[in-house]
Amino acid sequence: MLKKLISIFKKEERFDCIVWDGKTMSYPSLTQKQIDEINKDPKRKNWIVTLKEK
Repeated sequence: MLKKLISIFKKEERFDCIVWDGKTMSYPSLTQKQIDEINKDPKRKNWIVTLKEK
């Protein structure tokens, strides 16, 4: 039970990214899970996610 509560409030590490979909570029702050979802989604096969260097 305690582990579930901790997992709810635990913040995931976020990465500054550049997302290019072929038409527009955006600069979101994404979690690794979100980056993986974009890379695996067949509807977004032309999307490119690049981690922004600091």
